[in-house]
Amino acid sequence: MKHSVSNRKELTILKIEEEVFDFRHGSSYRKTLEDLIENGNTHLIIDFSRVKAIDSCGISSILLAHQLANTAHGLAIFVALCQQIKDLLKLTCIDKQLYIFSSINEVVTLIEPAMKSRRGSKGHCKAPVFDPVDDLEEELEMIDEDETFDEDFDMEDESHGSSLKATAEKKRGRPKKTVKK
Repeated sequence: MKHSVSNRKELTILKIEEEVFDFRHGSSYRKTLEDLIENGNTHLIIDFSRVKAIDSCGISSILLAHQLANTAHGLAIFVALCQQIKDLLKLTCIDKQLYIFSSINEVVTLIEPAMKSRRGSKGHCKAPVFDPVDDLEEELEMIDEDETFDEDFDMEDESHGSSLKATAEKKRGRPKKTVKK
């Protein structure tokens, strides 16, 4: 598999330099991912801008990157997916599990404010280490519009003896259609 690796900010960019990403590239892709993660590059952006077609092995490879990064307490972000790949991921409902963005600049724009706020002042204090996983996940949670929450309160308040307990239930997908009789 033809590919290139570069760094931007604290992220490692793996650009796939193939027009067709299929079963022929599965093993070399896995080896490349394992080498990157083994060398400490756990926050990955995988650039599919050159890829125009993909098969089921290619979809498995996308999931593999997501799983390997998660296992290493990192993050796999997929950028510049063509419409065919987006449609296949949507058809299999895998798109809901992945971080998919239109460009590398979009990802960097999301994490840049968090990086600036964590650098700290120029005094004698050591600036905290930037963790793109936490910051990007917080940003993604804020822009995620598809999920809704129902809250039911029933938690006990010691000072007044009242009951107010909080639970949140996550609902996914489309609302159920009601059938008129």
